[in-house]
Amino acid sequence: MFHNTAKMRKKLIRAFILTLFICFAVKGFSISDKIRVGIYTSPGISWAKPFGSELTKGKPRFGIDFGFTVEYWFTKNYGFTTGLAGAFEGCNIAGRNRFEITDTSGNVLRTVNEKYNFAYVELPAYLKLKTNPIKGGKFNIWGQVGFTLNITASARATYNNPIPLSNPANGVYDISVEKENILKKNNAVAESIDGFRSNFIDFRLGAGAGFEYKFDDRTSLVVGLLYHNGFINNIIDHDAKKEPIVMRFMSLRVGVLF
Repeated sequence: MFHNTAKMRKKLIRAFILTLFICFAVKGFSISDKIRVGIYTSPGISWAKPFGSELTKGKPRFGIDFGFTVEYWFTKNYGFTTGLAGAFEGCNIAGRNRFEITDTSGNVLRTVNEKYNFAYVELPAYLKLKTNPIKGGKFNIWGQVGFTLNITASARATYNNPIPLSNPANGVYDISVEKENILKKNNAVAESIDGFRSNFIDFRLGAGAGFEYKFDDRTSLVVGLLYHNGFINNIIDHDAKKEPIVMRFMSLRVGVLF
């Protein structure tokens, strides 16, 4: 399982390096003033937002996305931006009653902290606006709002304690969860909660703002703060309570436009 996650990480990193070479190659050709290409990376924090009264979110986790971007400017100050990116995110969740062990008085003797790691392929679509050049023509202030389609490439679950099986057999009542592939329909967690698995897609509203600093007529440094708000239940199960879990991601973007 760990080996598969490492392979996915290497593939995403190789894709990022490839886009880097593509962008530098494109820089050598004539591109319309309406079209710009670039690369970026966005380190930040990710966390889960459980809805309902049972589940609680844990501490935020480190996350990062990276990729290339293409901008098309309808006018000098209004444009559309898209591209292709990869992302690594994670979250912590606790409080699932199904996993708790209590005594005869109802006191909780053991809880389970759920740790999830995700890898995504991202397809963004944003409306971008920017100011006229300021500070001697070197700076622009920009803002963007739009949506990102996240396709789940990898989803792993690790729990700090064993979880109870829904149908114990042969004297086995608990099962350990360590880097379990929850994209699979019949994963280890599904032996405790029927139908448990990660969703294959997420649809997120995103917004951000920052500045652009021009090195020359074509090349610019781009820095900004972005926030992404998930709308689709990130973990699917047939639990009776059906409490949805959505993802959040806030990051600092640093990139170069050509």
